Amino acid sequence: MATLWSDQNFASMQILVLGASSNIGGALARKFALGHRLTLVGRDVGRLTSAAKACIEAGALEARIVPIDLGSDLDALWTTLAGVQIDLVIDTACASSGLRDPTIPVAAMRDLVYADLLSRIALFDHILLNQASAPAVIFISTILTLIKSPGRTIYTSLKQLQEIYLQKLRDDRPEIQLLIVNVGTVIDPRETSGKSDRLATAVFLAHRAKRRKLLYGPSGLFLLVMFYCQPVIFFGFNAMQRRVRAWQARHS
Repeated sequence: MATLWSDQNFASMQILVLGASSNIGGALARKFALGHRLTLVGRDVGRLTSAAKACIEAGALEARIVPIDLGSDLDALWTTLAGVQIDLVIDTACASSGLRDPTIPVAAMRDLVYADLLSRIALFDHILLNQASAPAVIFISTILTLIKSPGRTIYTSLKQLQEIYLQKLRDDRPEIQLLIVNVGTVIDPRETSGKSDRLATAVFLAHRAKRRKLLYGPSGLFLLVMFYCQPVIFFGFNAMQRRVRAWQARHS
């Protein structure tokens, strides 16, 4: 990782990582750690502590933890961020990612909407109100926001709304460097694997290149192609059926 930074003189940044207790969030925190100060937010204290230690070992100047649920009171986060200029927000947190529509009770809808959407609006309102310049943003989304996925409407809708909110925020504040990553491969947020590290490397390089979009994962790209090719396939199938029926009519 050190070689990735060696060809440029980067100033030390304050980086806020949401969802740092997951494997994806932890991998991204480690990838961006070298020479920077990190604030790691997540629900699992033990995993956050391990992630902070890994960031220090990867070269972070500082790694603080904020063990909170983004669906609850954010006062602890505001206290931690007081007087801190956040230069980069990496958002990997998602309360609805492992849930399917039929398993979500109506009583949980308010908490999910707050955790996966309204808490982010509150966060950026707070950051932009309390510091002179806007941070760069990396948002880890899903390829499912681009296609219809049966049984995942709540999850994909909340992700899509976050994407729209961030794009509108960038329209209002053109200086914001925004990267939206649509992940199209299955990565278990709790089980350690090389997939998280490979995603983190791809995101790191895309951010350095100042890209606005990253479609990550061959399986997701295949689904995307198939989704948009459906009308063509359907038209071709119907045309073939008509030809078969016409041939049968001529030879009956």
